[in-house]
Amino acid sequence: MIDRGTTQGSGGAPTAGLRGARRRAARWLGTGVAIVVASVGLGAPAQAVVAQTYEVEIRAAKHGTVTGAGSYEAGETVQLTATPREGHVWGGWTSADLEWIGARVDSFTMPEHDVVLETSFRKAIRPLKDVYRDYFDVGNIYSHPGTYAEGSPNSATIDRHYNVMTAENNMKPDQLLPNDNIDPETGEFTFTFDAADAFVDETLARGMKVHGHVLVWHGQSPARINSGTTGGTRAQAKANMERYIEEVLTHFQGRTVSWDVVNEAFVDGLAEFDPATQDWRDFLRGGPNGGFSRWYSSYANGADTAAGEHPADFLYDAFVFARTYGPETRLEYNDFNVFQSEGKAQAIIAMATDLNERYAAEHPEDPRPLVEAIGMQSHNYINQTPAFACSDLTRLPRLVDDAAAEWQPGACSNEASVERSIQLITEAGFSVSISELDLQVWEAWNGQPEGDDRAAYRDLTDPSVKDRISREGFTYWEGKITNRAELEKIQAQRFAEYFAVYKKYSTDINRVTFWGLTDQLSWRSTHNPLIFNSDFSEKLGAVAVADPEKWLGLRHQVTDTSALEAALATVAELDLRGHTYTGKSVAAVKKAEARAKAVLAHGGPQAKVNEATAALLDAVAALEPKPTKPPKPTKPPKPPKPGHPRS
Repeated sequence: MIDRGTTQGSGGAPTAGLRGARRRAARWLGTGVAIVVASVGLGAPAQAVVAQTYEVEIRAAKHGTVTGAGSYEAGETVQLTATPREGHVWGGWTSADLEWIGARVDSFTMPEHDVVLETSFRKAIRPLKDVYRDYFDVGNIYSHPGTYAEGSPNSATIDRHYNVMTAENNMKPDQLLPNDNIDPETGEFTFTFDAADAFVDETLARGMKVHGHVLVWHGQSPARINSGTTGGTRAQAKANMERYIEEVLTHFQGRTVSWDVVNEAFVDGLAEFDPATQDWRDFLRGGPNGGFSRWYSSYANGADTAAGEHPADFLYDAFVFARTYGPETRLEYNDFNVFQSEGKAQAIIAMATDLNERYAAEHPEDPRPLVEAIGMQSHNYINQTPAFACSDLTRLPRLVDDAAAEWQPGACSNEASVERSIQLITEAGFSVSISELDLQVWEAWNGQPEGDDRAAYRDLTDPSVKDRISREGFTYWEGKITNRAELEKIQAQRFAEYFAVYKKYSTDINRVTFWGLTDQLSWRSTHNPLIFNSDFSEKLGAVAVADPEKWLGLRHQVTDTSALEAALATVAELDLRGHTYTGKSVAAVKKAEARAKAVLAHGGPQAKVNEATAALLDAVAALEPKPTKPPKPTKPPKPPKPGHPRS
């Protein structure tokens, strides 16, 4: 009988099967060995052929139970199971004998040799919304009603990890106002809010926030709103824009925390831009450098250039209308390739700065900036989009390797990196939203070995395609990896680096939103861009995101102390010698200052940094000026004595 052993993890439990046991001494060598069996009363010996068997050994780490160890004949199907203990997850099978790395399979065909399998179990990652509670919100997208289906892994994953949601499509202009819902004669609008309302209401009922996406975009918008007889002129398009934004923001009033007001207005491939010598308006879609936008073309049709009107004015109008009809919401500009620090990022910053200056001049009654945040979509590639600025500019010098190749740990760039762009954006006075994050493992737009067909999707650890690491014309990973499962670790390294940067600049980051739940459900599924496999199991990227410090070998948490340092600098400029403020309020500031300096010197979690910052700023705000003493009254002159007139 063939033994199908069970191997159990730690805790003193007995270990059955073949782990640590010697190979069977009685194994027959060679195929078809005959055994002569003596039988009483028979004239000739009977013969039996014993097939050769091979051993499956499972080396399992603790925190789970596995089955499948035992003796098998070549060609036999070996059934495997791996069951983690509560609160743990399974890490997949690795075997040099089967050329597997982290394979998530439940069976294999026994070869003509022994097989050793290694597997491990690890703690499930903490809920990401808890990990980053003191840093920023963590979000994902709603794609269709199945996203929230009761009892589904989609719904469970969202409930566990995220606290802000974006509709992938339901709140886009062509969904709220389909082209056929604009009357071709009168231009009358008929909105369809049902699907968007269902998403928003369910999201709020789950205790999560809603980010609105998107109001003004050249794509997925009804043509009649900004072209043809109903919207093709500047006046028509502007009036339609105002009607649309008023209706949408009024409808969702109080139910969204932020909106992408304008999306992807700039041309592709803007690697260089000099704000001192170039005009950002020249690089809008539809302008002199190409691209297409009906908003730009309609605003050009009828523009009074002599009066200073320009097709680019549609951006300003969009933000002004959004502030007018949604004053409670944070207004954001959203685009891709914002990691191009010396190109697209610079152009976007120049645009947003100009809009804010114009608005401040025209609306001095509003103290808020018009454009408040820049959304960095972050549909990035792990082999061309480094996390770090280089050693002369980074806030994380221990993690940076100026000499590293673009795909290796510590890769950096001052011309095109996540950190450098965040620096430029925040230095210009804007906050940042990581609005559509996924990190694609293959190269270029169509470089993935499975092509663009989602039906051809395969997990990175699928052993059936382990050698599929390139295709004709796209050979970047040849010579760098031999098995596509190696990409999972490279991708995890990049995720860890990204989140280390996000944590270091968290004072100025509103949210980080992943653009999809699993690799297979992603809009770029065959690029394997997310942190969960097709079965919702945790990739190494999930481990790296949940604890980037551990992945990167750091002993302490990454924190953003920039606000604390700024608060201390403010205190250093105050006159606290007792001449200007009351002694009691000065003492409170000095106490908070001492605590802040201790936190800065000795470190601590971000919550501690935030508390020290808030306490110091509160103490400064509570400084009481000393009351001004009234001047001493002047004594009147004594009257002269009689007989002695004044001389």
